[in-house]
Amino acid sequence: MTKQVIWTKHVLEAFIKEANLNPRQEYIIRTRAQGYRIAKQAAELHLSIDQVNKEIALLKKIYDATQEHSKILPKRVKKKSDLKK
Repeated sequence: MTKQVIWTKHVLEAFIKEANLNPRQEYIIRTRAQGYRIAKQAAELHLSIDQVNKEIALLKKIYDATQEHSKILPKRVKKKSDLKK
């Protein structure tokens, strides 16, 4: 997800506020935007890598739903071919 959205501070704060994320989700999205690896996040949260991946998948769904109603959040790039443009 970090490559699918350009995470400026403004976009990050807007997503956290508009999506009403819980503290764990907020931590995951903030640290992903900072470049943390999933393994590091899992270790710091005392979760498995699979659990962090499930949270990231849920955050993608939350982002897509929130983005539809937001004036600030950009659309998420979903295809790998779109990243090269």
